[in-house]
Amino acid sequence: MVSQTLSEGLSDAILDYITSNPSSESNYQNASQYLPSGNTRSVLYTSPFPITFVSAEGITLSSADGRTYLDFLGEYTAGLFGHSNERIKRAIQEVVESGWGFGGIGQWEGQLAKGICERFGIERCRFTNSGTEANLMAIAVAKAVTHRKRILVFGGAYHGSVLAFPSTKAQSPLNVPHEFIIGHYNDIQYIKDLQQDPMVTNDLAAILVEQMQGAGGCHAASYEFLQALRALADSTKSILIFDEVMTSRLHPGGFQSFYGIKPDMTTLGKYLAGGSSFGCFGGKEKIMRVFDERRDDGGLVLSHPGTFNNNVISMKAGCVALEILTDDVLVEMNKLGEGMRTEINELCIKYGVQERMWVTGVGSLMAVHFGERQEEEQWKEYVRTKNKDLEDLFWFWMVGNGVYLARRGFVALTIEHRREHVERFLEVVEGFLQKWACIIR
Repeated sequence: MVSQTLSEGLSDAILDYITSNPSSESNYQNASQYLPSGNTRSVLYTSPFPITFVSAEGITLSSADGRTYLDFLGEYTAGLFGHSNERIKRAIQEVVESGWGFGGIGQWEGQLAKGICERFGIERCRFTNSGTEANLMAIAVAKAVTHRKRILVFGGAYHGSVLAFPSTKAQSPLNVPHEFIIGHYNDIQYIKDLQQDPMVTNDLAAILVEQMQGAGGCHAASYEFLQALRALADSTKSILIFDEVMTSRLHPGGFQSFYGIKPDMTTLGKYLAGGSSFGCFGGKEKIMRVFDERRDDGGLVLSHPGTFNNNVISMKAGCVALEILTDDVLVEMNKLGEGMRTEINELCIKYGVQERMWVTGVGSLMAVHFGERQEEEQWKEYVRTKNKDLEDLFWFWMVGNGVYLARRGFVALTIEHRREHVERFLEVVEGFLQKWACIIR
């Protein structure tokens, strides 16, 4: 039985965190003199200050304060291969030895494109520097090909730093100024109603959707919802784009191969260059031929420049990454994640907190939630009643016990995780529940 209130427990946890991480705090204060909020990547900020890391190996992180953490964040899915995969390391070292930045074609981009197209069933593709860039290019291509303006997206979606839609009622003020329709995720009736609105259907260029919303809390779309989107795209002759920047790791051939619903275009990124900067967009040849400068049929030809689109490090690391990530390796990682999520939810039931604490996700990606559980409403609106204080207390507890994950409760496994690592995560979660279940309830 705990005698502390939630407020008291959180205050003590913050004080312990500050006391345990003086070097991280110092680094944060120094950086804040030149970087707003002490960082150049907003998702990494956490109050009162973020942990500063100085090295990493396998699935462990070492901080400036001499503390070691089991990494269950996996660089927000980009670190699928862990922090020091030997084959990827050798590939990068070989590039360093042979030189980089050619300002010309290298030997690796064609090989990487072949591997990606064959793995994900894409006819033609192009490379970018990030998933954000890939989504921007996919939207631009869709508008150019269809000669239409409107883009259907969904509340709770995150397609990049300038393509963020926290809810159906709000989008980031930094978003690029396209004509977005922000729809209800997983709401089939909404799509059916939309299909009857000629104001929308006559000017719809693209539908951009995550088959599982990653930053939006790891909520997966239903097969029926994705079917409805495919039907909407077909009837309006718009372009269906699956954002698989995160979800392509959930099944061999991408999450689309699990559902068996084929988009017109796919965007990729994150892990596919072994942890180096990378993005990719591609799809049907009849769409992607707008980039074929050999075209002589009088059709549209677009230019897609980008100094680092074919940077040698990412190209070669990507080729090696695809070799490492066999179907068996991918399936095993996701199987481990499925079991982990089930066991966390079983612990929540064991301690009677399942209506206030639960886990959602698919395979190796998941999110821990705290608040009022209303699953039947989640498909309508991402923004729901949540308990931020409990979310924070959980994070401080986990990092205080050497387990690193996102402040918002997001977890991403890597191919380096094993059963013993998951058991440690579960052990720390159970310790949290033993102490705080009576408050959570």
